[in-house]
Amino acid sequence: MLCIIAILFTICHVPRAIAEASVRTCEPIKVAMCKNIGYNQTGMPNLARHTLQADADITLQTFSPLVQYGCSSQLHLFLCSVYVPMCTDKVALPIGPCRGLCDSVHARCFPVLHGFGFSWPPELDCTLFPAENNHEHMCMEGPGERAPPVGSIPLNATGACRRLIKPNSWVWVRGSGRCAQFCDAEVLWETGERRAAEVWLATWAALSFACTLAAVAAQLACGDRGGAGERALVLVALCRCAAAAGWGVRAAAGRAAAGCAKDSTSPARMLLAHDGLANPNCAVVFLLLYYFGLAASVWWVVVAGAWRASVLRPPNPPGTMARNDRHSSLLQLAAWGVPAALAAAVLVTRDVDADELTGTCFVGNQSTKSLLALVIVPEAICLLLGCVFLSSGLRAVLRKPVPVHTPALLLNAPQPHTDQSVLRLGAFAALYAVPSACILATWVYEYAWRDEWLASPVPSSEPSTHAHPAFWVFLFRIFAIQILGVMVAVWIATPRLKALWRRVTGPRKPVPPKCPTGPTQAPLTLHCYATHPHTIARHPYNPTKYATYRPPQQHSYRKPRHYHYSAGETIL
Repeated sequence: MLCIIAILFTICHVPRAIAEASVRTCEPIKVAMCKNIGYNQTGMPNLARHTLQADADITLQTFSPLVQYGCSSQLHLFLCSVYVPMCTDKVALPIGPCRGLCDSVHARCFPVLHGFGFSWPPELDCTLFPAENNHEHMCMEGPGERAPPVGSIPLNATGACRRLIKPNSWVWVRGSGRCAQFCDAEVLWETGERRAAEVWLATWAALSFACTLAAVAAQLACGDRGGAGERALVLVALCRCAAAAGWGVRAAAGRAAAGCAKDSTSPARMLLAHDGLANPNCAVVFLLLYYFGLAASVWWVVVAGAWRASVLRPPNPPGTMARNDRHSSLLQLAAWGVPAALAAAVLVTRDVDADELTGTCFVGNQSTKSLLALVIVPEAICLLLGCVFLSSGLRAVLRKPVPVHTPALLLNAPQPHTDQSVLRLGAFAALYAVPSACILATWVYEYAWRDEWLASPVPSSEPSTHAHPAFWVFLFRIFAIQILGVMVAVWIATPRLKALWRRVTGPRKPVPPKCPTGPTQAPLTLHCYATHPHTIARHPYNPTKYATYRPPQQHSYRKPRHYHYSAGETIL
């Protein structure tokens, strides 16, 4: 009987002794997430019953999105104290978190997990940890929270700003009812990327402004109005020049002066502009970029429509000048009025905001709804109308019959229109559509992915990489917007440059000699039965030729005389 009791005692106490011996064995921390946490020794098994640090590391990686979310400043310490607890030779058991530390983390992070559809892990139940640190149960209390408790933050702020990436870079603005980003916060772009984008923007904006200004000035100096398409082309250049001036205002004012504004609740704090009317520089930049940029797109549609009309219609018959003037007035009203109405709608709704990359004020930089309704839809409509006009005109050109060979006697007859100018106008309208389509594609790309870029990583059991915007896409957008101005300027200036080059390098007209080299020949005088002589002048450059002679008109009571020329005599 005593042997049986001894065997049972051995069976019950040997595993406990082995476990205590295993706990007492401390080892260096190998988990990358918990290095430099404040202690460097741990012991296995941990409080979650992991026997290897590798298993604990895999579990901790599932909490990385929650740590990046920043729901609690003590979450990092709390997780490491549970899965990689502190170990010392002076204490038999591992030192984990205190219940107060667990309650603080639970109060701030459980709403986040619950909002994403996750439950609180059972191994993190706060009742499993000691209530306080004492000589009986040692535990880590933590340094305390640096942020106010979640209960003191408005519910809408918790649901909006706390769900954004890097929530410490955002602040809830009660006036606008949305989150605003700090002016110098690096949420999507780093400082180096911002500087590179600003240099890129300033360079191309200066080139576009100089080219379009020179083209418009040259057109005004020449005074050649041309047809409706050529006049609309000049207005496209004028709009692109004004838009480039808006980029220049942004570059000259600087990022802080043009793209940031003071927080109404804390004047010492600068926020990225989310209400453009609060910053005059921001409002000016927006008006120049949005109004004239959209007006340029509308005038491009007019260019495409004018080209289609010149291809399909014959020359204007007499009496259509008044109708053309009426149509021109309607086009002027639509091209300038539609962008003005949309710009006024943006100002009324106070949707002017600045982007993080360049600090440029526009519409839709912080709101996907505004980006879709006020940028993507108007530009898509303009692009669609222009492509419809181009397709219709191209089909008419392809179906046009081959012209018949014109006789030599009709070469000097007036032509209905100049084919070369029509072809140039159509080529410009087609080439202009390519950068416009690329710009629209970049806006659609931003609209489709922006919410995912700004959303905080969702806690998951599998490691995942967070989506990030492509830097080259935004650089390409800046380039495409500015190259439109350069393109229209080159198109306007090319004919004038070619004419100037031909004038300088082409052959000059021969100047007739002031003194003839040969003997002067007297004009041929004809004598007839009329009362006065008739003279036939010789050709100025070929003395052997004579001008056509027309006899004077005779009176009704006389028969007309018939003259026959034979050598040097005239036979009546």
